[in-house]
This record gives sequence, structure tokens and C-alpha cells, in this order.
Amino acid sequence: MRRIAILTVALATPAGALLTSAYAAEPQPAQREAIWEWAGVPRVVAIGDLHGSHNKLVRLIESAGLINAELDWSGGADHLVVAGDFLDRGPGGREIMDLLRRLQREAGASGGRVHVLLGNHEVMNLMRDTRYVSAAAYLDFAGEEDRAERRAAWRSYSRSRMGEAGLAQIRRDFQQRYPEGFFGRRRAFELDGEYGAWLTTLPAVVKIDGVLYVHGGLTEDFAALGVDGINHRVLEALRRHLELRAELEDAGVLPSHLDMSEIFAAVSRVADRPRNRWAETARKLRNSTLDEALGARGPLWYRGTALEDERIERQTLERVLEFLDARAMVIAHTYTGGNKITSRFRGKLYRVDHDILGSSRPMALLVERGSILVLDSVNGKVLAPERELPTGRSLHATHAALGEEERADLLRDGKVTHSVELGRGSSRPRLLVLERQGARARGIFKTVETPIDAPAADRYQHEVAAYTLDRVLGLDMVPFTMTRSIEGHEGSLQSWVEGAVDREAANAYALELYDGASPRAQLARAEVFDALIGNPSRGPDDVLLMINDEKVYLVDHSQAFSTSTEVSWNGATASSLEPDLAGSLRRLDRATLVRELGSLLEPEQIDAILARRDVILDRLEDGASGVGAAAAVAAD
Repeated sequence: MRRIAILTVALATPAGALLTSAYAAEPQPAQREAIWEWAGVPRVVAIGDLHGSHNKLVRLIESAGLINAELDWSGGADHLVVAGDFLDRGPGGREIMDLLRRLQREAGASGGRVHVLLGNHEVMNLMRDTRYVSAAAYLDFAGEEDRAERRAAWRSYSRSRMGEAGLAQIRRDFQQRYPEGFFGRRRAFELDGEYGAWLTTLPAVVKIDGVLYVHGGLTEDFAALGVDGINHRVLEALRRHLELRAELEDAGVLPSHLDMSEIFAAVSRVADRPRNRWAETARKLRNSTLDEALGARGPLWYRGTALEDERIERQTLERVLEFLDARAMVIAHTYTGGNKITSRFRGKLYRVDHDILGSSRPMALLVERGSILVLDSVNGKVLAPERELPTGRSLHATHAALGEEERADLLRDGKVTHSVELGRGSSRPRLLVLERQGARARGIFKTVETPIDAPAADRYQHEVAAYTLDRVLGLDMVPFTMTRSIEGHEGSLQSWVEGAVDREAANAYALELYDGASPRAQLARAEVFDALIGNPSRGPDDVLLMINDEKVYLVDHSQAFSTSTEVSWNGATASSLEPDLAGSLRRLDRATLVRELGSLLEPEQIDAILARRDVILDRLEDGASGVGAAAAVAAD
């Protein structure tokens, strides 16, 4: 087995720290080498979000042949990846940590490896956000609790509550808030505690044979740091927070029993007193709580790749894989639904959080000889991951519940609360989130405006013109589009079509969504519309279909409305077109087009529309005549 990307981690262990981690038999973190990239591994078993399910972890890795009946490592040179969130919710967090730390040593001695990744819940525990710790998990530490610390906390707590309730009620509240084992567990999760010292050496991401493993997900900004840079960034942010907190607690500025929200409030009060000698340290601690490496878009929390529409997130994932020279990524953190391990983005993303704690069928991902499969620990079968639809389960799914008029109102008047460049096509569109009175909608904003006489003129005005002409013809295929000025830039703003699959994805996933009679009829109308507006090169990602009602939408018209009078449509689908479309085309006249499109198009573009319209009508009539002649021959 070949080991690559070897580097030294400059993470100092506090003096006198007890490091009973996977590396307990190795040099301390300041002296040892951390290896976060591996190649030539026979097999990888990946598990996510155990949440205290010690028994299910045992069942999974025993079923995978990584441990024997005595729970000793038997996996040889195989690798196990535990992709974070092994703490909280369930009772077996300490058992899991003890087992994993021991297996790390045993696997290393056998030529294998156990990679334990940080999840958001491990960091929450280190930062004293213990909302999800079970009472049973506290009891595991009751025998190690310092009784003097509990008495000191009681005195502080009772003084702060005096007068609010009777002493008996205050004591009950104290016991509920600080159950037996609370202070012992908290001590073990300090930077120099038994588990804190281990957790603060764990990586956020590893790469094995070209596959990335990370708890939440990765944005382009973090991927650009490289595997080493990501891990350094997360661990430095985490350790800095813990060091600053310890400094203020040792100085008596902060009581040691406060939770994360109380610490934030307390340091904010100190930070806002400029003459206080601890104000600067308090400000640093407050800022460390908000560090982006530990936040919503950091590797431990990011959910975009798990939930977002592939049309939006596709380029982000591709760039992440490109930055990190990887072929696929495995994530946990976000429940897949249905207790299944799933794949997205045409096999470039695998999601392993299938709620092991609540599932009767714990599963693991198996990566072996280039294949990525799923092990069902109940029956030992190896299955293919379940493929998700490319629509995802967007964080903004509430938009889809809005009617078209409501979405249009939001696009007209809503405040832009988020903006991201999609980076697709020459027009560099931006996806905006707009909000008003609690409602939200998304739209595509384009500001491109090349000269009309340029080859393949690219103009935002064409987007609005396509929508307007679509409505004049009664097609209702172009999403609502308007002209709007945002941050001083005028452009087109088009309603984002939620819950749709583009034709490119349908072909890639072998989804027969476009094969029905209704989609085929709509696509035939789309061919005529493209011929009319001089848009001969519509790509498969510019045709969208709503899964629930088979409605087809047409997007991306910024390069339409050529001044050429050539018509690419040959009339082959004329027989499948409704007579109403021909009637709508005949009713088009210069006065109507000037009134509706005169502010968006140049006169020569309007002339070209009318010229192409005449050719289309001729071909429609020829097609109708051909159908009539064929019917007559058949009758004879």
C-alpha cells in the first residue's frame, strides 16, 4: 500500500495532556506525521452518523469482516472511514470512541487504517453545545466527576436563581440541567481531556484512491485549500476556540459550567467593554465561534451537495473534485430518507447518512476495485446505491408551493438575500434568492449585453423578449421573466423552475420523462418557437420538465433573436402541432411585435421574426397538405 501526501501537523498538545487516541502508541501530534491521502487500498468501508449506536457499529464492521467476534481488528490492509457524528442522540458515544481508538491502533499495526472524521456534533460537544447529549451518555462519566466542581457549580447556579423559585425547585432544575456525569463528561471533552485531546487531532476530510470522505460537504472555497489545507483550517479554528475559552475560564472571566450560548453572551458583554483587560480576548473568542470553517458553509455543516438541485450544484461538485483531484465524494450529515444509501450527480456523490440510529437495516458503503456498492449488514447482501432524482430536496423547496403570480411579485419587489454565480454559459448568470414578508423565491439574473451586430449576440433583453412572445403566442413554456435593476445593474430576472429535470440529466439517468405524448407535443411546439425566435442551438440543459405534471419549460434565450431569416425547422413535426399555434402565428403582425417587443429588440430583429414566421407557416401548410394527401391515399 502506497501512502501519499505526507505532512507534519503543527498542532501542539497541551503540556501534561493525556492523549489516549488512535495515536496513543505513536508520537504526540506535534511530532508525528499526519497522513490524509492514501492510494492502493484494497477495500474501504464507510459509515456515517452513528449517533451513539455502538451495537450497530459493531454489527456493521463485523459484517464487513473488519473485526472478529472478540471485536479485534481482522480487516488486514482494509480501511474503515467513520464519517463523523458518532456522538449525541444515542447512549453509546463513549463506547464508540473507545472502540474506534483501539481499532485505530490495531488496524495500523496490520497495515490497515481507521479514519475517524470530525462531524458537526463532535465539534458541538467540544464547543459545549450539548443539546443532543442523552442522559445515558452523561452517566458514563459519573464516576469521574469532580464533586468539588459540582458543588461550585451548584453554588453559582443557586445564587443566580435565588428569588425566582423555591430552593427545592432550583435544585430540581439544576439536576435536570447538570445530570450526574455532566461535569465529568465536560472535563473529558476539554482540549487536554481524554477525548478532547483525541478529537482535536481528527481530520475533516480524507482522500483514498481518488474518493473524498467528508462529513457535510465542500464548497469551492474550501476545496481550493487542498486536503491538507482544509484539515489545518478546521483544526486550527477549533483549537483556537478551545484555547481562548480556557484562557478566559482560567482567569475567572468565564465560569466553567456555561454552555455555548451562555459563553457567547458572556464574552459579548466583556468584549463590549473597551477598558476591560480581557476585552480583546473576549472578542477573539466571540469571533472564533463564528469562524466559517466551523459554520454552515464549512466542511462539517455544508448541505448544498446533499440537497440542492443538480442544475445548481453540478458545477460546484465538479470544481471541488477538480481542485482535489478526486473522482467522487462520500458525505454523511444529511439524512437520505427511506433508510437508504444513495448516489447523486451520476455517481460522483454518495450519501451515507441513512439514520443508522433509527434504522433496522444498518448499511455501509463499500469501495473496492473501482466499484462503489452498499453492504446490508442484516443479510450480508451487496447492493447498488439507490440513485436519487437530480431535483434534490432543495433548502428552498418552499418556493415551489408558491403560485406563479406570487413568485412574479417576489421577483418584482423581493429583497435579494443571497446571490451565487452559476457559471454556466457565456452570460454568467447569477442565482438569486429574493424574500418579502417571509416568502422566498429564486430567480436567474443576467446582465449580459453584447452589440446586436456581434456574432451570436448575447443580450439579457432577449430573455424578456422570449417570455413576452411566448405569452403572446399562448404557449406558456418560458418561465416568468422581467427586466429588473439589482445593485445598479439592469438585467433580466427569470423565475427559477423548482423541481424540474433538464433533458441532459434525463438522458444521463435514463429517465423516460420526455417520452410521453404530452412532453412530445410540447417539444414539437418548442421546435416551432425556436425557429421563430432564431434560436437553432437549444441545448439539452435548456429544456426542463416538471416531474409531477409533465409540463415542459424552455430557458436560456439570451442568444436568440438572430437577424438571419434562415429557419432551421424542417416541418417534420408539423402533423403533431395543434391548429391553435398556426392561428397564433398568423395573427402576429408588425404592430403587435413593435408594441410588445419594441423596447427589447431592434427593428431588424422584428423584421427577421416576421420573415421566419412566414417560412414556418409555409412549412406548416405543406405538412398539413402532406398529411391530407396521405390520408386520401389511405382511404383509396
